[in-house]
Amino acid sequence: MPKWKKDATEFTVGINYHPTRGAACSVPKPVVEVLGKPSKVTYIVKGKKVELKPADNGP
Repeated sequence: MPKWKKDATEFTVGINYHPTRGAACSVPKPVVEVLGKPSKVTYIVKGKKVELKPADNGP
């Protein structure tokens, strides 16, 4: 697992592609903590930008 700098605000992760399921990647721990450790997230496409928000309040 990568270790993120404590003050990091940008996170680059790899994406694994599957021909029928789509793509998968890991959400960096600092991002999960900011989101409140949700069990689900929602991606919102706004033009050429994508936002990420928690879909619930966590476990």
